[in-house]
Amino acid sequence: MPTEFSVIVPAYNEAPTIEAAVHEIRSTFSELGCLYEIVIVDDGSTDETATIATALSATIPQIRLIRHEKNQGKGTAVKTGVLAASGIWVLFLDADLATHPSEFKKILPYLDTADIIMGSRRVLGARITKQQPFYRVWLGSAFNLFVRRYLGIQFHDTQCGFKAFHRRTLSLFNALNATGWAFDVELLLRAQEKGYMIQEVPVTWRHGRETRVRLADAWSIFRELLRMKR
Repeated sequence: MPTEFSVIVPAYNEAPTIEAAVHEIRSTFSELGCLYEIVIVDDGSTDETATIATALSATIPQIRLIRHEKNQGKGTAVKTGVLAASGIWVLFLDADLATHPSEFKKILPYLDTADIIMGSRRVLGARITKQQPFYRVWLGSAFNLFVRRYLGIQFHDTQCGFKAFHRRTLSLFNALNATGWAFDVELLLRAQEKGYMIQEVPVTWRHGRETRVRLADAWSIFRELLRMKR
């Protein structure tokens, strides 16, 4: 039987979180009683992430580990994992489990009708149990408003790191150019232009490890958005 679900975990210096993430993913998908795989993409980590992931893959048959020799950015790590996946549905989530794998159960009702299902912190029914610092909340709101007005994206929360793609949409990743933080925007923009059915689903979210996006990155992100507009 084909693998039903592939779970992609991009990991850069996630030694404190990667083992717990794997166990929580296994618990959720084992409970569902489905065929699944976990694809960890170590994006050039300089800590013990690869060592821990290697040990896990030696004892857990559902795990595959892919390594980048150098850090290439979250967008590239997700792309690598997705294009290597074998599942009918491919889900990616953050190693800090800001959105817990059990939230996948909220996606299940839409598997027969949607092409892409995206978790959202900004639609009715979403819950935030631990908020980000106020300045990041403000920047996130400004970013979402900007991409909706400037790029014409219809969705409320492009940056929630919890999205599922049916295999028929994976050509979007072949064409993906953005390597860093704005890759979600490019994927959704391309998907919207191609007419894919995209479902935004409320999730429970908590602020995990401090994001690596800095104010100094704002110009490079803005240039990415300009390129997408062109």
